[in-house]
Amino acid sequence: MFFQKFRGANTLEFSDMAAFERQHAAIMKKPPHAEAATFYLSGFCGVCRRRSKFAVDYLYGGDIETRQPNYRERLVCTGCGLNSRLRASVSVLAESLSAKSDIYLTESVTPLFAALRRKFSRLTGSEFLRDGTPQGQVNAKGIRHEDLTALSFPEATFDAVASFECLEHIPDYKAALRECRRVLRKGGRLFLTAPFLVNQKTTTIRAFVDDLGDIQHLLEPEYHGDPVSEGGVLCFYHFGWSLLDDLIDAGFKHTSVLVLSDQYGGHVQPQFIFRAEA
Repeated sequence: MFFQKFRGANTLEFSDMAAFERQHAAIMKKPPHAEAATFYLSGFCGVCRRRSKFAVDYLYGGDIETRQPNYRERLVCTGCGLNSRLRASVSVLAESLSAKSDIYLTESVTPLFAALRRKFSRLTGSEFLRDGTPQGQVNAKGIRHEDLTALSFPEATFDAVASFECLEHIPDYKAALRECRRVLRKGGRLFLTAPFLVNQKTTTIRAFVDDLGDIQHLLEPEYHGDPVSEGGVLCFYHFGWSLLDDLIDAGFKHTSVLVLSDQYGGHVQPQFIFRAEA
């Protein structure tokens, strides 16, 4: 129901998006083995703050026979190297927060962290490490270890918490949301993205951890890239609109979904960013 209302209120934008995809479909029609099929869209990069070109290819496009360009994870700027989703996240944070805000980002060895560090001087980042590094400490490579379900930070430490494509990898994601609320100051904001089922209210559980600590799969295992592990990391959830209710249950007062759609800015498909205020 939520998405139908959104789509109905934005009929023209969705029509333009469909026309764009039809226009470029012929460019992408190459044999299934043609991995290098690429085209470029010219536009303005909000991170680079200048005109740029955005590369689109088949990467993350699904099965080799039925794949389509993944506009969320591609449209990579030839300047900053960030894809559409990441550039949308940077733009939203830059427009929402001051340069001296105290921000916690749930990653630290990624191009996104580097891009945000250039904009925010008081940015703290971390990764979930599996090398025995104690909570809140750094390993030999200088990477800080944090568990989002049990953060080492005191209460009311940050003006903002930003977590992008992380929540779906946490079995007890509701505990993670409560921790995000705990470390935020009054009026602080959480920004997050995750696999989002825009046509669905409920969250799809792909896997869970049973009482013995073993992982049980309900759907075909899905792994996403992990900046600190070559093996990737398991995806437990694809979230529905009920994530807004989960945020309220975690203690947030106001919740919303920001929608960024701008072909000229290299965002062909809408980018959805959840926002919640403490």
